[in-house]
Amino acid sequence: MLMMLRKVSWNKGQTDNGISYDYTRITCDLPIYEDSPREFGVDSMELEYGNADKHAELLSLKGRLPCEVDVGYKDVKKGKNIIKVVTGFKVVEKPVSPKN
Repeated sequence: MLMMLRKVSWNKGQTDNGISYDYTRITCDLPIYEDSPREFGVDSMELEYGNADKHAELLSLKGRLPCEVDVGYKDVKKGKNIIKVVTGFKVVEKPVSPKN
């Protein structure tokens, strides 16, 4: 699915109550369905890219967002929640040039 990549975030650690976390997440904009009767524009979607170490694959995009990407993903259950996990990722549009 074609989307605009807006943000990459990652973190690894443990909460005060002992719950471990380790993630890389991407936030993308996608268009709202054109025939929607009560909304229009774009909305954001957060997707799980992998563990915190996977952010290294995206570092070349730092300072060059937004850019168009083709993202494949699937819904999976994590605890009581449904999350979207990236299954494929490709930069489609050349990222913007870094600011001088």
